[in-house]
Amino acid sequence: MISAAELTGIVYVLGAVTFEEICAVEKEISYLRGPTQETRSLNELCIEAVKEHRLESVSAEDVSGAGTDDNAYLITGPNAFPEIPPELSQVIDILKLPVRKVDMDTISKKLLKTFQKKVHGLKTKIEAVEIDSEEIKKLESKYSDLLNLYYDYDSWLPGRFETVADNLMEISKKIELLKRSN
Repeated sequence: MISAAELTGIVYVLGAVTFEEICAVEKEISYLRGPTQETRSLNELCIEAVKEHRLESVSAEDVSGAGTDDNAYLITGPNAFPEIPPELSQVIDILKLPVRKVDMDTISKKLLKTFQKKVHGLKTKIEAVEIDSEEIKKLESKYSDLLNLYYDYDSWLPGRFETVADNLMEISKKIELLKRSN
């Protein structure tokens, strides 16, 4: 079984991969390494990597050489710390996997749009919330998650998330007002 760092290393080298390709690469690496005890499934590892933004899921239209398929592709995300498995070059030769390029401009626009929806959703909740200390804690937690994600995205794709910074500052002020009036 590959590690989370090796998973991001595989994706980093290949540029963009489908889940099926990750499965094929993992199977070959496991074969080359010999028997080991698996602790969790590759699917769980990929889901966790996407949740933690070590990987990001993108559509085929964002990937050169992907054609018109409906597959989702994985690319390295802002929290990726890739570790390239030593067996990877051999596995790439065996499987004849292509190295793909991704259109980061298109991806950043899509991520920004999704991020702005999350920010707007949080603003709406703040304006609709009844002043309750438990609810304020939940809002603070969601704000903190968005702020951390903003910093991750901003360092990964510099200058493309500037418009979000003002919105996050506005949310912070609104939460502080809610806390004071509670």
